[in-house]
Amino acid sequence: MVSSKIWWVRGYRLIFALLALIALIAQWMQSLGAQRSTIDFFSYFTIQSNLIAVAVLLWGTLKPGEGGDGRARYLFRGAPVLYLGITGVVFALLLSNQPQVTAAFANTVLHKLMPVIMMADWILVPPGQAISVRRAAALWLIYPTAWLAYTMIRGAAIDWYPYPFLNPHVMGGYGRVLALLLGIVIGAVVFTAIIVWSGRLVSEKTDAGRRLGRLPQ
Repeated sequence: MVSSKIWWVRGYRLIFALLALIALIAQWMQSLGAQRSTIDFFSYFTIQSNLIAVAVLLWGTLKPGEGGDGRARYLFRGAPVLYLGITGVVFALLLSNQPQVTAAFANTVLHKLMPVIMMADWILVPPGQAISVRRAAALWLIYPTAWLAYTMIRGAAIDWYPYPFLNPHVMGGYGRVLALLLGIVIGAVVFTAIIVWSGRLVSEKTDAGRRLGRLPQ
């Protein structure tokens, strides 16, 4: 475990925040060039979760180790780890074989690279204070739940869904959509536990190493 105040931690956070932002802008420009709706563009979970990740990385760059309650800070940091984890897994399992409307560069950065970066950052600078799985799940799942509600209500109203697996006309009815969503929600809860426990494990091993004098204070 390293300090979030170290220059190279702040440096890579800034680099990947800017890289993700460039990818988002590139994809937005492509979307505008294809005369797609801007509201539709910002309705994608991938876009929103990467924007959250950019905000968290920039915050970690500008305000490392600050912000009041340590648990609140790490809960905020862990949210995009979950969201981009969902993004990466869902893309790999459900979308990678679908025709892509994203630029190749943006697709690689937003769907593949950023999920890995956010998880690596979490492991490298794990929570300094214990976080409960229950509290993390209660907070982190608010946004995906709200996004799903917004997406399904808007989709039913205008007959447009950001992903084919959410479209009941493609999936063969709302029953199959709901069954798939239930699986994703269960997976999100499991992934939440993995994120919390992995951070806790790294932190505990680091503390044990320091007590034994194997790691610097």
